[in-house]
Amino acid sequence: MRLRIGLDFDNTIANYDSAFPVVAKQLGLSTTAANKRELKRELFKEVNGEDSWQRVQGLAYGRFISLASLNPGVLEFIIRSKVRDSELFIVSHKTEFGHFDETKTPLRDAATNWLIEKRILGAGALQIPSESVFYTSTRLEKLEKIRDLELDVFIDDLSEVLVDALFPVRTKKVLFSGGGDAESFGDNQVVTMSSWRNLSELFFGEIEANDVLYAANYVWPSLSPQAVERVDGRGNSKIFKLLTERGPAALKIYPEKTVDRRPRRETEWSALNFLYANKFQVPEPIGTDIDLDWSILEWVSGVSGTYDSASKIHLASDFIRALYDASKPLDPNNNFSLATEACLTPSTVVEQIQDRLFELKKIQGTDLQTFLSKDLEPCLVEKLHRAKFMLGEKFSDCLDRRFWVLSPSDFGLHNSIITESGDVVFFDFEYFGWDDPVKLTADFCHHPGMSLSLEEQKKWIDWSQNIFKDDLEFLHRLRALFPLYAIRWALIILNEFRPDKIKNRLNAESRIASEVIETQLRQLEKAKLMIMNLDRSPI
Repeated sequence: MRLRIGLDFDNTIANYDSAFPVVAKQLGLSTTAANKRELKRELFKEVNGEDSWQRVQGLAYGRFISLASLNPGVLEFIIRSKVRDSELFIVSHKTEFGHFDETKTPLRDAATNWLIEKRILGAGALQIPSESVFYTSTRLEKLEKIRDLELDVFIDDLSEVLVDALFPVRTKKVLFSGGGDAESFGDNQVVTMSSWRNLSELFFGEIEANDVLYAANYVWPSLSPQAVERVDGRGNSKIFKLLTERGPAALKIYPEKTVDRRPRRETEWSALNFLYANKFQVPEPIGTDIDLDWSILEWVSGVSGTYDSASKIHLASDFIRALYDASKPLDPNNNFSLATEACLTPSTVVEQIQDRLFELKKIQGTDLQTFLSKDLEPCLVEKLHRAKFMLGEKFSDCLDRRFWVLSPSDFGLHNSIITESGDVVFFDFEYFGWDDPVKLTADFCHHPGMSLSLEEQKKWIDWSQNIFKDDLEFLHRLRALFPLYAIRWALIILNEFRPDKIKNRLNAESRIASEVIETQLRQLEKAKLMIMNLDRSPI
């Protein structure tokens, strides 16, 4: 069935979250807001706050529209719609000029130019033609246009548009909540969706190889993509093998930012460019797209690094040694951000444990809750007391910047490929950044993806101690925190119980509910084993 789909523009296609605070500062307004919602709350507490808000709004929608970004998943939705021959229309309630804008920037022209720049509007097969964009001066005109277009679906971020008595009965109503809380209203015919990827799946099902092939040809025509096949994702990302003019490549689709706000693609792209330029054994970064939030990397053929981990651990150590040497000349203030969940202060690992524990304790399930209360929490009390005793005041001190290291974070032979020539190529750098080498060392030992023996862990620690020998407190800090990192990993293993994490996993893999339950049971047993072996230390 060929769908006729209508899209609102402001806050549905265009995202102004980060733009509004910037515009407010341009106007000389004092604000600490990080996004649009926070700014609105701040301004409406002040005298004449509503006028200030309208000034910011008028400028953000016009003169400063370049600061806006596409909502995550919009471009992917439009491409998937066009691949299925859907007709797309944009219907926006937008005045000619913004409130209090002395420059009189035409809002409609600014929006149109922005849509062209973002590749939404154009003459291409996967674009919306300019004659399918309509701006109206009033809400009534907008509702009339939606009716006249005889749309099957209309997507808007404002519930008052969708529940208006004049909204056409035959048109399906979709409220886009933008990852935030949906507004309260009484119309049970409105479908609320928090992400564009969810919208794509609602109408078109899970993304298919054909979608990816069309998108790759549209965004990376120079590669001349010819064929695509789905590969099981690693972690939370979808992976497709793309056959291009230059050979096979890995196309990576990252979790949508409304589900996971971490800049996974940006982090990995920066890390790979740095590592590849410094001749590390990593896939070559080929292409990335900010609006799709996809990347194309070199395809590396071979077997999983865990296939022969015992004889390859020294190569992982060599990688970290080279990375430590490469990171020494860099300024942590200017080169790379902190690694995801970095623990530069020992107390941070405890905060992370408590955060994860808090989320897991919300979940119903007798076996899970019994394990947490009877096994894990008593161990946490004991090991926390031990760590505080060993480190004293340094438990709350940040590590001296001289000893910070660039860390792949989720590092190990589980994220590597052994090629036919015997080389080990490491991949997956979505969490890359500055961290304490103690966390890097402990994580490698505890990572369930490798299941290192006690002897292998001892070797790794000996090598790490030699690499980080300038840090005289390294081994003492590792001894104090090693059990706490094990507890943290036991909680990470239990991510399969968390609804938010399950959603990410389903993004990467094709799984059904029964498989999720089986995985949860296996992960619970692994977590129990990790806590049971807490005192079997390699140090």
